[in-house]
Amino acid sequence: MAQEQINEDIKWLERQLEAKKRELAGGGPETKEEREIVKEVIKETAVGELNASVPAAKLSNDDAKKSALDLKEKEHGDIIQNLVQIAFSKNLLSALKVAESLNNPHILDEFHDTLADQYYQKLLDARKLK
Repeated sequence: MAQEQINEDIKWLERQLEAKKRELAGGGPETKEEREIVKEVIKETAVGELNASVPAAKLSNDDAKKSALDLKEKEHGDIIQNLVQIAFSKNLLSALKVAESLNNPHILDEFHDTLADQYYQKLLDARKLK
């Protein structure tokens, strides 16, 4: 189930990445690395800027808040790893809901970066398999 969820998120991310590349290509000479575009897509998803078929969160708002409460007692690095684990086991939007429920901008920013790096690596791995 978790691998299936990751594959679904990767397919969605691939579509968003291609759309973002097209958008940037029409906007002038500025070019960005794919990894940076993935980070932008994740951050835009977190703040609700992307409406393009974002997979629905598999955690309710109450469950996200409960998970956030459980995480608040953990060390910083453990919080980030737990959030990544939620993203891969539930889905991206569920993990973002939990991260936002923590009300900690520093953790949220680090989580976005870590998640983008890990999803980018999974994206590259998926391309190698094609």
